[in-house]
Amino acid sequence: MTDLHSIDLKNKYVGLRLDLNVPLDSGEVLSPDRLSAALPTILYILEHTENLCLISHLGRPKEDDFDPNLSLKPIKEWFEKRLNKKISLENEIKKSEGIKMLENIRFFKGENENSENLGQKLADIFDVYIMDAFATAHRKSASTYGAIIKSKIKSPGLLFSNEVSNLKEILNEPNRLVSIIGGSKVSTKLEVVENLLQKSEKIIVGGGIANTFLRAVGYEIGESIYEENMLKKCFQMVESGKVLLPQKVYVASSPSATEVNLVDVEKVPKEMMILDLEFKSDPVSKYFNFLWNGPLGIFEIDLFSNGTKQLIDFLSQPDRKVIAGGGETIFAINKFSEKKNFHYVSTAGGAFLEYLSGKSLPSVEALELE
Repeated sequence: MTDLHSIDLKNKYVGLRLDLNVPLDSGEVLSPDRLSAALPTILYILEHTENLCLISHLGRPKEDDFDPNLSLKPIKEWFEKRLNKKISLENEIKKSEGIKMLENIRFFKGENENSENLGQKLADIFDVYIMDAFATAHRKSASTYGAIIKSKIKSPGLLFSNEVSNLKEILNEPNRLVSIIGGSKVSTKLEVVENLLQKSEKIIVGGGIANTFLRAVGYEIGESIYEENMLKKCFQMVESGKVLLPQKVYVASSPSATEVNLVDVEKVPKEMMILDLEFKSDPVSKYFNFLWNGPLGIFEIDLFSNGTKQLIDFLSQPDRKVIAGGGETIFAINKFSEKKNFHYVSTAGGAFLEYLSGKSLPSVEALELE
């Protein structure tokens, strides 16, 4: 991939594909993390040219149908305040001077199906096309694939490059890696766990995923949620000797219960549910590199947040190199710690998981083509 710093941007008209898909309420940005993450690339470009067009999607509108609730207007206003510059919101793809924001790219016909016409139009209008939306890198859309392929000068943005380099580094780290995978279902992260088994020295499982693993090796899990059709696969993964199962778990009658008990994993009552687990650092305390996706319990409820909090306290120590990612993971970090206490926190969501599963991402493929 061509490094952004090696491209001459002076007086060029630059198209910058970003991920500005953030929650809104009555026209107000509720969580600006993704917007803030876009600023370094924007500021770098504006040091070299005044002609910049910001491109993003928001939600899942119908193509060729303007939905005012999914307009980028509130996001445009957020950037105007941060940059202290006027930004015009454009409903048409055209060449013009100044800082522009193209209206929600998913309003445009052909975006979702990677229309050749839309991809070519985006490529033709800009002198340089920069892809900085790693969170959409797994989607083969006109603005995240076709336009990149067809652009003569293209590059990943600073955030995109950072995401790829950090993930490549941790997955190919010669020092031993411990992966922590939480969440509700094995089926949604099966390919991730299978790939990480090849890359990791140990894998810690948590959340509903841990319930299925425990059931697979014969433990009583009471009324806990698990996936029957994943039992054989989980048993096979445990046989690798790399999967670390919890030794103690927090049980309650339901997620709305007011009492919780910590019990040995062999002593889960039949009428109870496993809703959290105890994180023990001893089996992994000698390791330095960690990859984390997904909470260990229902951490949003204080009674069932112990395991996730214990894990974060452990990972936040300065002598550990931790790459973390996923919406719930970031929520947990913000609740119990700060992002600055981690080596790198990815905001990419689905693309983060697909990269961890070993899949090739369309945007990465397009940027690597010369």
